[in-house]
Order: sequence, then C-alpha cells, then structure tokens
Amino acid sequence: MDVKGKHMSGFTINGVGTIDGGKFGSLKIDGVGKCTDDIEVESIEIDGTFQCDGNIKAGLFDCDGMAKLKGNLEAKKLDVDGMLTVKNGRVEAEEIHCDGMIEVSGEVSADVIEANGYITAGEIVGDRVSIKSRGNVVGFALVKIFNKKSEISMIEATTVELEGVWAHTVNGRDITIGPRCEIKNVDCNGALYIDEKATVGSITGNYTMRK
Repeated sequence: MDVKGKHMSGFTINGVGTIDGGKFGSLKIDGVGKCTDDIEVESIEIDGTFQCDGNIKAGLFDCDGMAKLKGNLEAKKLDVDGMLTVKNGRVEAEEIHCDGMIEVSGEVSADVIEANGYITAGEIVGDRVSIKSRGNVVGFALVKIFNKKSEISMIEATTVELEGVWAHTVNGRDITIGPRCEIKNVDCNGALYIDEKATVGSITGNYTMRK
C-alpha cells in the first residue's frame, strides 16, 4: 500500500504500507510502515515498526515500537517506551521522556530530558537532564536483557542528574553523579555531588561539593 499524503487529516498503517511524505494531522503505525520523504505531523504513534528516510517535524512523537530515522527529528514532545534510532541526524524537542532506548549518532537537544531507560548520543544539550539507567525498565522488555550504561560523549545542561551513565564530559551548574557512572571530565560551576559508587576523572570549575 502506497499513500501520497500531502495534506491528510489522519492515517493508520495496520499492515505493510509506504507513504511518500507530506502533512498529516495524525499518523499511527500499527504494522510495518515506511516514509520515503519529509513529513510534518501533529502526532505520530508507533506501535509497530517504522522507517523514515526524510526529516520529521511533529507535535508529539510517541514510540512504543521500533523507529529508525535517517533524517532529523523535531518534536514538541518525544516519548519513547520502545526503541528509537536516528542514524545520521539530530533530535530536537521541548520534552523528552524515555523508558526505552534512544540511539542518536548526532546531537540531542531538549529543554527537559527524563530517562529511566538508555540513551546513546554524541552530545546532549538541555536545561534539565536526568538519565537514570538502572536496568529495570518496564516499558521495553529487551532493555532488561542488557544491564548496560547509557553512553554520551558530552552532556551540557543547567541541572544534570545521572545514574548508570558513561560520559566523556559533563558540564553544568548543579550536577549529581550517581552510582554506576563513569565520567572522565566534570566541569561544574555550582553544587556537585558524586556517589561513592561512581568513577570520576578530572573535576574543574567553581563548585561546592555537597553530601
């Protein structure tokens, strides 16, 4: 099934279907869906599998299944209980909530990031970033199999809370480094807490250690 959705109020893929991009009020993927071009949508819900070769601009991007994107993703709210992979692009959102897995080769930018799942990214930039990868994620069963850490090269935010995270560099004003973290460099210009079960290399900045 091929659909030319230039201006559609809503569309659902239950079986196997392909859309060639366009504007949608809502888009729901219950089966296996593919998009060959850019799409703009008020809300997209993925319960099956979805692949997009273009850029996506969405109000709500809700992924309970598996999504593989080759372009950029821009959304007001991003909610991932399944698995989202962005191969060659970046992710930009106002809010990101992740109880599943997010893998982004480039930058993730959001005002608020709350993750109890796993995030792999080149860079995360935000105002409030909380990533607590504890290995007890309920939303996506496969996560339970891998007792691993989130891996981010650089995290830069005003407030940072981490648990079960590997990072090369963490920059922030209020930083909490929780258990199972491995951080090579921390630059803090405010309050800093480091759990005894965390490993931190160098620490720089005008910071005050808190208990």
